[in-house]
Amino acid sequence: METKTHWKKAFNKDYLGACDLDQKDLIAVIDHVEVRSVTDTSGSEENRNVAVFKGDIKPMVLNVTNCKVIKKFSKSSYIEDWKDIPVQIYVKEVKAFGEITEGLRISEKQPSMEKPELTPDSLKWKDAVNYLKKDGSTIDNILKHWSISDVNIDALTKEAL
Repeated sequence: METKTHWKKAFNKDYLGACDLDQKDLIAVIDHVEVRSVTDTSGSEENRNVAVFKGDIKPMVLNVTNCKVIKKFSKSSYIEDWKDIPVQIYVKEVKAFGEITEGLRISEKQPSMEKPELTPDSLKWKDAVNYLKKDGSTIDNILKHWSISDVNIDALTKEAL
């Protein structure tokens, strides 16, 4: 099958665009959202919310519609709370600046991101024990990345003492 190149890919874009998705949905996890000064197509700068993703994915400038979806997922109006949130991004035809163009939208249905189960038999168990031995480390930080039964939480904390 012949591979084709979207004309917008020739430009060195700093932010995720419809041409980066090649008509496929993208599932990503938001690392954090920050306010950045962004230059729009007319050359003027304005402050915009920008989602920075985990992994090797360009940041995405967020419009009001996408911000509302993330707010719903996070149950918070504050961008500082918009972290570790899985989202599904897709391309949609939108009206912008008086013309129909392709834009990015975050799906109203949040993708489930199953966390792996951490058990005493897991290869990462010892790493978790060592992590808990450090000052300021908590089980809550481990639970952000792992699913752990109550019995195994007790075993992990006892082993870390």
